[in-house]
Amino acid sequence: MPSGASKSTITGTNAAAKDGGFQNFQNFLQSYGLKIWNSDDVEEGKAILRAMGYGV
Repeated sequence: MPSGASKSTITGTNAAAKDGGFQNFQNFLQSYGLKIWNSDDVEEGKAILRAMGYGV
């Protein structure tokens, strides 16, 4: 994360996943057993990122 930046200012799913140490949002979803092609899983992944403080 850039110095001085807040997690809430990161609004993209890929950017949030990368900030969390993942290669991309798909890898983030896979780590939780979620699938990128399932819209419910994608929404759950976004909810997880929001719970972590990201502005997605």
